[in-house]
Amino acid sequence: MAITTILAGLDLSPSSDGALERAIALAEHHKAKLVIVHAQADDAPIAHVDNDMLQQLGEVTAAVRAEEARQLADRMAMVEARGVAADLVSRVGPPDEVLSAVATELAAELIVIGTHGHTGVSRFLLGSVASSTIRHAQCDVLIVRGAAKRALYEKPLVATDFSPASSKAIAHTVDVIVPNVPIDVVHAWQLPAGSWGATILGQARFPWSTVRDAVLTSVRAQSDKMVAEHPDTGHLLRVELVQGPPASVITHLAEQAGHDLIAIGAHGRRGVRRLLLGSVAESTARHSPCSVLVVHG
Repeated sequence: MAITTILAGLDLSPSSDGALERAIALAEHHKAKLVIVHAQADDAPIAHVDNDMLQQLGEVTAAVRAEEARQLADRMAMVEARGVAADLVSRVGPPDEVLSAVATELAAELIVIGTHGHTGVSRFLLGSVASSTIRHAQCDVLIVRGAAKRALYEKPLVATDFSPASSKAIAHTVDVIVPNVPIDVVHAWQLPAGSWGATILGQARFPWSTVRDAVLTSVRAQSDKMVAEHPDTGHLLRVELVQGPPASVITHLAEQAGHDLIAIGAHGRRGVRRLLLGSVAESTARHSPCSVLVVHG
């Protein structure tokens, strides 16, 4: 995929600065325009307060706006010093809505945002902005976790269910990783619903191993077909088939093997269907130990 415009959501926090570093690296790599997007809080008048209170609130708002403008100017200067073409968009509104709207207007291919959850218990705090953005954006969303690093990703893991969205995730992973590094691909397979009953009935009455073998044969065939469909990525595809619930398998493998990126396709599109983003995609983004690229199918 040709990336020409990248949006970096910036709320002036350390996590969004980490996202900006990754966005700069990607913009340099693709020679793309980088658009820094900052969502301002809505400072609508508050009812039932006296004039003195309104004046004080106005002074605080003005001071905050001035400080935001100073910090945004500093970051723009830092980006431009790298020779990256950059614009700044600052609008009043909820961050996820502002990001999605600007991405649509500019036909951006990628939104890069940070999240305040990193490791341990705090990792589960994906944040309403990140969660809402992956639900509403029409383009890919890269959720950046970990220490700030101005570089492409080096050890990617792509989750696949052999759908078109998963195939697209493999193709788009190539755009954010170091050239020539292997791409690990994982498929979490499960026995058909009801297979648990085979244990109760016993092997003699219900040879459940036959069902397992049939499932694995089908999965391997789909895996071989998937690899054959991506002959020109410039990256070796290494496929692993693991039995278990998809989100748990994906995040456990990423943590165990030290991956710095998980890429996953999402099936939801717009309107009510956006609610069907998929528990796997959202749960993976929420519990991942590393950055996550959500690719919309």
